[in-house]
Amino acid sequence: MIFKKWRTLSGNVVRYFVNDGPGQVINGCYNAYSMIYRGQLSLGLPVSKELIVSQKEIKTRAVQKLALVLYHMFLNATGKQIARDEIKAVIYDELKKGRLRLTENVILLTEDELTYLSLKRFKIPKKHLKGVSEIGRRRRILREAVRANPVPIYFENEIEEKEQNGRGDYEIVHYRNFTDEGNAIGFRRIISMEGVTAGDDRPAVVLVPGFANSSNCFNIDNRYSMAKDIADKNVWAYLFDSRGVGVNAGRFDPLCTVDTISDYDLPTLTRFVHKRSHGKPSFLLGHSMGGLVSENMILNWSLARQLDDIDIVDQGQKEILAKSLPTTDAAEKYLKMVRCVITLASPKFFHKNSHIFFPVSLWLNHLSRVFRFQKVPIKEVSKLFTELPVLKQISRFVWQHNVGDLNFLISPENHKDDKYFVERYLKTATESIPLGLGFQCLKAIYNGKGFKRMDGSRLNYSDCLPWFPENIPVFHFWGTRDNLVPLENLRYRKFYPHKIKKIYRLNADSDLSKIDITAERSQLVDFVIEGANHLDLLYGKLADEIVTPLLLRIIDTVWGDWSYDDSGAENNAVVS
Repeated sequence: MIFKKWRTLSGNVVRYFVNDGPGQVINGCYNAYSMIYRGQLSLGLPVSKELIVSQKEIKTRAVQKLALVLYHMFLNATGKQIARDEIKAVIYDELKKGRLRLTENVILLTEDELTYLSLKRFKIPKKHLKGVSEIGRRRRILREAVRANPVPIYFENEIEEKEQNGRGDYEIVHYRNFTDEGNAIGFRRIISMEGVTAGDDRPAVVLVPGFANSSNCFNIDNRYSMAKDIADKNVWAYLFDSRGVGVNAGRFDPLCTVDTISDYDLPTLTRFVHKRSHGKPSFLLGHSMGGLVSENMILNWSLARQLDDIDIVDQGQKEILAKSLPTTDAAEKYLKMVRCVITLASPKFFHKNSHIFFPVSLWLNHLSRVFRFQKVPIKEVSKLFTELPVLKQISRFVWQHNVGDLNFLISPENHKDDKYFVERYLKTATESIPLGLGFQCLKAIYNGKGFKRMDGSRLNYSDCLPWFPENIPVFHFWGTRDNLVPLENLRYRKFYPHKIKKIYRLNADSDLSKIDITAERSQLVDFVIEGANHLDLLYGKLADEIVTPLLLRIIDTVWGDWSYDDSGAENNAVVS
């Protein structure tokens, strides 16, 4: 007993000197900086003068492009020549009044907006309207045209066979679709080649990666692949990457935020799966921030269908939200596309003093602004610690021994047979993040009150949980050693509206027999995994013995006896 107390005391002392103490000092420095200079925290997006200039340039180019297209459209349809400067002036005016929107680097019009511009602003005779609209569709400046004809939708596939990988036969298909604002989004699908077939009744799971990760985190290699674990059970697995990340590298948007991903990017894949399969709903399975994004997307849809009844925002905030949220009818339709949500170590809020990682992140984000970066260079910093000889050895020691709880990714005892797992994971899955996303996370870390939207509504997602749809089941996984997502996050479970709420604490695989998973729609279940750190819910001993078997059981049970016959969408059902 005395030895145990001494060991605990010495561990706490070490943690204070290498983790808590330095963290408090770094936080104190940032607090002082913010008080003196007001710091980033007094700013909204864009978060720096450099990005403001960049956004103006983006807007200018988008206006120039649209003006040129409209010039030729009106000329071809009517024979009437309207000066491009006049067209640009009208577009700027409409942007200022909020009737048109710049999204990423383009301005797409709806049919109604094109009609309004043609008839009201440019005085095009009504008899020419049909011709103008047809040209607009061909030139792909109409949102309806982009959604109706999102080509190229399929452009590459890979075949992996057991003879080569030693595991199984898989087909990996690359797709590309377009968001509502016209941004191209690529994603992948992994299936067991003989496990599923077009038009079957097997589940579809969308895997959503976390903060500073690409979807490669779900497919590190043949040993560490949650995507293939799921595909092996004859389930369709889709790997999601947001703009500028993973398979979307090269289309970087410095102003991308959690809102951008929840409003546009993830809904694009969710709707794609539903449309491509002629009515099949999806499971959303997100790790870390991926779970947050998944729930936020559903919250957005749920808020959209009852926006007038929500009492935590005023009328002005509702008007701002209405510009980003779908219509009531669309929201009802979208919510039917989700069967279930499963999150792994996904935060509702952050505690900036829980680990030295958070204050270091605050400064890294701020220094990115100071040095005029368009991204927070997490991938580049990660390379320093995995490739430079001295830092590499120090990092390996931390990952393998967890001195002072500095290891915020794994518990070493869960990876005794692979001492270099973290190194391999970081090299394969780590991504730098847009400065906008970094700033949003910075604000959430600093104020400790959850994620707020970056538009004028300032809606706090964590305050909206009572409006989560109660007929979509939710399963949360937490680790007792996860300093990035502490167990205090469990306090938010009381705000969900679900009728059935359960919590299980699992110490070993033998505890799985005590868990009762049902097909009930209105259920919220939390699993607390003893000894698990942030990545231990993905891979390692605990993942192999507890988490993955439980995930597959949840998917199988909640999917139940769903079929195209029940949904009325059996005709011509195709998934490819």
